[in-house]
Amino acid sequence: MTLAKACEILQLDERRIQRWIKLAEEGCYTRQSACDAKPHVPYNALTPEQKAVLEQYLAAKEYADASCRELSIRTLEQEGIYISHVSYWEAMKAKGINGPRGIQAKRLTARTKPETTWAKKPNQLWAWDITYLLTNERLKFFYLYAIIDRVSRKVVAWIVCDELSSDVAQQLWDAALLAEKLTDKPAEECPVSLSDRGSQMRSKSTKQFFKDLGITQLYSRPNTPNDNPHIEALFSTVKNWPGYPKRFETMIDAVEYFTTFFDWYNNEHYHTALNMITPALAHAGETERILAERQAVKEKTFLERRLYHASRN
Repeated sequence: MTLAKACEILQLDERRIQRWIKLAEEGCYTRQSACDAKPHVPYNALTPEQKAVLEQYLAAKEYADASCRELSIRTLEQEGIYISHVSYWEAMKAKGINGPRGIQAKRLTARTKPETTWAKKPNQLWAWDITYLLTNERLKFFYLYAIIDRVSRKVVAWIVCDELSSDVAQQLWDAALLAEKLTDKPAEECPVSLSDRGSQMRSKSTKQFFKDLGITQLYSRPNTPNDNPHIEALFSTVKNWPGYPKRFETMIDAVEYFTTFFDWYNNEHYHTALNMITPALAHAGETERILAERQAVKEKTFLERRLYHASRN
């Protein structure tokens, strides 16, 4: 290998290598072992005395609730030493004493992310929500209620309404249970509900509705849409679809549009997260059969290609 090629691979300048070779020939070049190299210390790093002050302020009981910015200012005014709030933050982070305090800390500890990884089959976990639909009238909205199966991604029920109501939310669930023939099933075979903490989801009548059916309710954390991503992704698909009209003249127009849209979504839409299988087929348990058939076609195609090229060679 030439020097030029080696320098190209190592991304080094040739003149640098030549300089090193010359120094080595003159006996002036000594290679320092990585073990002997001293760690680089930034010029503005804290001195041992300043680190001791930082530790003292972090350990002080009277400053237990002080923020890193407040500690920086107190050190500056009381000790005549500048220790940046970033230095305090890093030290607090290393000790695990940073983060929200007071009511924010209580909110975070009181509510945890809902556990949903146990759902492996259709009709085990249904996610649902409500989204606004714009109309041609100012400050007037229609509302799309929808339930999606977390495993198959099939929209099992939807309703368009001109009001936000717990009664409509319960009608939505009634329609979904009827559509999936689950009304006569025992409670343990009914799907678990996953939703955000909207008033329609947490109202007394809705809670009693689910209690009567024996259905467990799970809630996402406040301001955490990632806890219920599948319904959020559905609404994103709805409103970013090229044919979406953006605004609806009447509720009849909205119902007609979503009748067509959800028929396409469930029965014709090849879903990326389902290995390009439609939600309806995934919901019917056809995934393994379809993937096996596709794999057989792929192998047959590859075999034909190999035989074709082998015959020509």
